[in-house]
Amino acid sequence: MEYVLEAVEITKKFPGVLANDKVCLNVKRSEILGLIGENGAGKSTLLKVLNGIYPHGSYSGTLKLEGKEIRPSSPHDAMNLGIGYVPQEINVLKNFSVAENIYMSDQRMERGKAKSHSPFSNFREMYIAAEKLLKDNHIQLDTHADVRKLSIGQQQMLMIARALATNPKVLILDEPTTSLSDQDVEQLFRVIRKLKEKGTGIIFVTHKLAEIMELTDRVTILRDGKNISTFEKSEYDAGVIIHDMIGRDITNMYEKRDNPIGQEVLRVENLTIEHPYISKRNLVEGVSFNVRAGEVVGLAGLVGAGRSEVCMGIYGMMPIKSGNIYLYGEKKNIRSTEDAVKSGIGFVSEDRKKYGLNFVWDIGNNIGISNLGAVSNGPVVSRKKMAKRTHDFFEKLRVKAKNISIKVNTLSGGNQQKVVIARSLNTDPKIIILDEPTKGIDVGSKNEIYAIINQLAKEGTAVVMISSELPELMGMSDRVVVMAEGRKVGELQGDEITDKRVMEMATVTFKKIGEKEGKQA
Repeated sequence: MEYVLEAVEITKKFPGVLANDKVCLNVKRSEILGLIGENGAGKSTLLKVLNGIYPHGSYSGTLKLEGKEIRPSSPHDAMNLGIGYVPQEINVLKNFSVAENIYMSDQRMERGKAKSHSPFSNFREMYIAAEKLLKDNHIQLDTHADVRKLSIGQQQMLMIARALATNPKVLILDEPTTSLSDQDVEQLFRVIRKLKEKGTGIIFVTHKLAEIMELTDRVTILRDGKNISTFEKSEYDAGVIIHDMIGRDITNMYEKRDNPIGQEVLRVENLTIEHPYISKRNLVEGVSFNVRAGEVVGLAGLVGAGRSEVCMGIYGMMPIKSGNIYLYGEKKNIRSTEDAVKSGIGFVSEDRKKYGLNFVWDIGNNIGISNLGAVSNGPVVSRKKMAKRTHDFFEKLRVKAKNISIKVNTLSGGNQQKVVIARSLNTDPKIIILDEPTKGIDVGSKNEIYAIINQLAKEGTAVVMISSELPELMGMSDRVVVMAEGRKVGELQGDEITDKRVMEMATVTFKKIGEKEGKQA
């Protein structure tokens, strides 16, 4: 028996869409199989088939586990068969402990081999079982810890532990590193490699080619709902993999800009933002920087460094405790997002699902809602003007859809991100803030977003970009402002911008910052 799990000619149709077209996938014991493809390639649909979210009968094709056909009709069925699944979205019970999260059901407690069949009838046995599970899988979590106090990386590890409590023969990880710091990713990779050594088959889904190259033993590529290619690790070639993913070659991921840098647009002086829940603690303290017309300034730092909080303060999403914001030298009192938009500031949030899009609306309404004043005759919105204006942005950003009447929930992640950017550009901003603009999108869509950013700079827009991907930050930024623990710790430009220099600054501790300030004083 060569494969622990096989998907044979899986075909899944939705009205007007062929999501999977005779897709085949297989994974061996003690193998890490990478699954990669553009947004909309059919990966998520295939995973939902494997996990029983799309039950047998709703698709054609065959699933086999250890050579025998299986027909999971629900995630519970898939779990009992031995298929573990960790979704991309963090999904934990925040009012419970780590141990309680791991053993959420009687079935999990039983499969975890604890003596009690109910995790709520014998807490001692539950905590003993959870402690052993974490130790056996080299996961560093306190079983009694309050989940609300865990970092995103720790919550991700908790979700993996919860899946491992079912003793899976195959573990499916869907984009597990999207919101993790570099240190959390290293810890995750150690756990995955230990699982491989123990004989678990692993399907690892990611948009990050570097992770495929480093971690996986084999990779399967999907495009437009079809199998394109599968490569063994000895055959890996980044250029070939990218070509097979997107159907074209990318000769230059980060095109060099030669546009002139103009006058100062934004200046932030000594910005301080107080923690909303913890008194006498600041999320951001004394941050200062500026951005000029046609310039891209990157904000670097580890998760929790305060980069997003700075930008949310500038955009009026978080109250500013002290400090000043200047636009073209004029001091602005920004207390709300409405104030920010009126001042000429655009913002694209890291979380497009929460802050960026209304998923029940079409493309046109999502773009147009940000600036109804531009398409109104007095109190009445002109649908004709709105359609014309939104269609112009739709064309400019090359959103891949039939027209602006298409619902945004049918678009790929990359095209949803283009709509979010178009929505911000519709306000005619002089400066646009992009918080993780390529998070969760494929390499082809990233390349298109980079082209949009370059075009904005060439048109004279000032750009602030937050990114946790150092190659992206180095490739796109004219200058990089580095933050650590809520403070600015340095600024780099030109040849100074290297991964080593950025990481040296980003890992400065709060104590060292204080020492540095004391010496300067």
